[in-house]
Formats: sequence, structure tokens, C-alpha cells
Amino acid sequence: MKVRQTQPRNVTTTHDPMPERLLVISRYVENIRRLARLADRLGRSELGTAMMEVAGCMERMSNDIAMSDSGADILRQAARLVGTAEGLLERQAKLAVLH
Repeated sequence: MKVRQTQPRNVTTTHDPMPERLLVISRYVENIRRLARLADRLGRSELGTAMMEVAGCMERMSNDIAMSDSGADILRQAARLVGTAEGLLERQAKLAVLH
């Protein structure tokens, strides 16, 4: 039996990250709004208002964020915001249920 050796293919395709970034931005906006509503329910209206403003700004600037070179940095910061707010608010929500 002969083993056939294959040559690596030279595939030259251009990868457009814009649609993927737009999807990520949309999901972050949804999560930020969800967390803003949770903050309002927990009596943290100032945090909820600020997060709604961030979500609105991200939504309005979504095309600019997706197309810019610094868009990945902005998405990283949004991910940190979501993670931090989630940790804080969900911990408070659990304590509110226990008391």
C-alpha cells in the first residue's frame, strides 16, 4: 500500500471580522442591558442608568467599533465590564434572596 503525500494548500481568503464583531457587540449590549435591569431591581439605579448609557453608546457606535482597529480593545473592555458587573450584581441578588 502506497501512502500518498499531500501538499499543503495555499488558500488565500480574506477574513472580514466585521460580521463577527457585530454579533459580539449585539450580545454584549443585551447582557449589559440585562445587568442594568438587575441593578435597578437591586436598588442600584445609578449603576443601572450608567450601564444603559454604555449599552446605548455601544449600539449606536457598533459599526464604528466593528470596523476600527481598536474595536478588539473596546470589546475586551466591554467583556471586563460584563464580567465585573455580573459578579457584583449576581452576588447581591443571591444575598437578597437569602435575607
